[in-house]
Amino acid sequence: MASLFILQRGGTFWRRSGSPLSRSLFFSNNYWLPRYCYTTVTTSNAETAPFPYQRVHQSVLLEEVIGYLAPQNGKIYLDGTFGEGGYTKRILDSANCRVIAVDQDPSAIEKAHQLANIYPGRLSAVWQRFGDIAKLRQPFDGIVLDVGLSSSQIASNRGFSFQKDALLDMRMSYTDEHGALCRLIPAHAIINQYSRDKLASIFTKLGQERFAKNIAAEIEKRRATSPINTTRQLVDVIMTAVPKRYAHHSQIHPATRVFQSLRIYVNDELGQLRSALESAVQMLNVGGRLVVVSFHSLEDSIVKKFFRDLAGQTSTSYIDDNDYIEEEGEASIADTLQSFNLLTKRALKASSTEIECNPRSRSARLRALERLE
Repeated sequence: MASLFILQRGGTFWRRSGSPLSRSLFFSNNYWLPRYCYTTVTTSNAETAPFPYQRVHQSVLLEEVIGYLAPQNGKIYLDGTFGEGGYTKRILDSANCRVIAVDQDPSAIEKAHQLANIYPGRLSAVWQRFGDIAKLRQPFDGIVLDVGLSSSQIASNRGFSFQKDALLDMRMSYTDEHGALCRLIPAHAIINQYSRDKLASIFTKLGQERFAKNIAAEIEKRRATSPINTTRQLVDVIMTAVPKRYAHHSQIHPATRVFQSLRIYVNDELGQLRSALESAVQMLNVGGRLVVVSFHSLEDSIVKKFFRDLAGQTSTSYIDDNDYIEEEGEASIADTLQSFNLLTKRALKASSTEIECNPRSRSARLRALERLE
């Protein structure tokens, strides 16, 4: 079996497969790694490989996810956020099992169909939001959810990244080629139509942006003369509103939290996460495991409280769209479901080696739960 060795430095991948080292552009980012990182990709099925090797996606906490999921022969698993297919492929390679792959992004579903050609009869793809997995009406022996963006989404022309000028869309379930899975408001409509107070609230609650009011005020001022429709226009507004001393000394780009909050709001990511968690635990067979990887403190808080509630450690009551409180003595979902065991007492984080090879893994948090009876 031939192997393709991929050598990464910063945002550029270098690849070698029995030939002189060649360069292929992968994805632009602000990181320059201090040493080279290697990824091995088998090429026994190079003709039918679903993803161009120049666009290799590094699944975050891959070994840990598979370790907690523990795939077994004859079992069936759900990848509720297929993305680039890293988890699904490793599950299928780990055991003679079946996987149902769900994703709201039609581009991801196309990749899932291509991957299914390599695993005949073992992989099915469903174009659906991960918050709607209850519609599958299927029990599973393991479920994995990765609540983050894939490399191809960031590199797309849908406005997810502030590093690339594009239309401010941010709808995960929509592309020009495939249309929309469901009705969502694009980010540019929110920026141009929502009130200053509403925008500030979104930036504060979902992005924890300290200069939310300044940025919302500048948006209101700028859109009065011309609509703000592109990522570059929004970044310019943010850079104007944020104090220069902060912009120069911040460890992250000043636009990071605003873009993050808009994406979460546009796609109702927190609402989808809650729905997915509530459905997933009821779809698990006895001994089945739920593994969730999140990238934002709000997401991780929801997962942590939900898991601890099921394990009988806390009682959680959710309020509003993005807030939650803990109360003692109230009935919780744990009262109506079977027993669960918390496999991760604390959130698992990426190792320093993984962060060095894949900087976006630095914010990843993994939590796992097992159904006992």
